[in-house]
Amino acid sequence: MSPKKTFIKDLANHLANTGTVMSGPELANHLNRNNIKTDSGNTYAGTQGTYSLVKATYNELMKNGDSINADKVALAFVKEDGTYAYL
Repeated sequence: MSPKKTFIKDLANHLANTGTVMSGPELANHLNRNNIKTDSGNTYAGTQGTYSLVKATYNELMKNGDSINADKVALAFVKEDGTYAYL
């Protein structure tokens, strides 16, 4: 698993443990503040890249049989309308 997917998994665990969620724009700010770049080396600007990263992390965790952490990723990150970002 790539470092940024591990970051997403760990952040999802924190959010799950505190009963909180994070929206795509909030996640973009958080990733940028922690100097985590897109695959092309850019900063995150908006929601498209963040939702793609959440979905890719969820899919990789499921592929690896880690449904517990995949579920945490699924529930922790939401779109601004409150729907799940991993879809």
